[in-house]
Amino acid sequence: MSQLTMNQTHMLNEYNQLLDTLSEAFEYLETHIEEEAPPQAQQVFEDLLMAFGQVTDSHGQMLILFREEKTVHPLIDDFHDIVNLLQSWFVKETNLQKKRLLVENVVPVFESWRTRMQAFLNPYIVH
Repeated sequence: MSQLTMNQTHMLNEYNQLLDTLSEAFEYLETHIEEEAPPQAQQVFEDLLMAFGQVTDSHGQMLILFREEKTVHPLIDDFHDIVNLLQSWFVKETNLQKKRLLVENVVPVFESWRTRMQAFLNPYIVH
């Protein structure tokens, strides 16, 4: 296991918290997207997209930190699959189609990935 600096551990803790926040955002969207969704749903989705960008940015640092760890590369590749699934949002015409995309595709894959990523991170951030 790599020996991390305080700053690196802090970054991983922030990343881990961001994954939990993304999960909460998906939960909010699943609950609040209806045919007539509240305006906050659009803001939550936009925030979710920004957070996805932060996760992607962190992956570059993680590839350097964990260059010896074979499991980090597939985890990061799997995140790209989630991004690709989420891109379908933009071609869905109705909120109900968007909700179905989240409920049936994006969220289950994200939650599975989040569990695996957090299991990978835990030895580095839990002391």
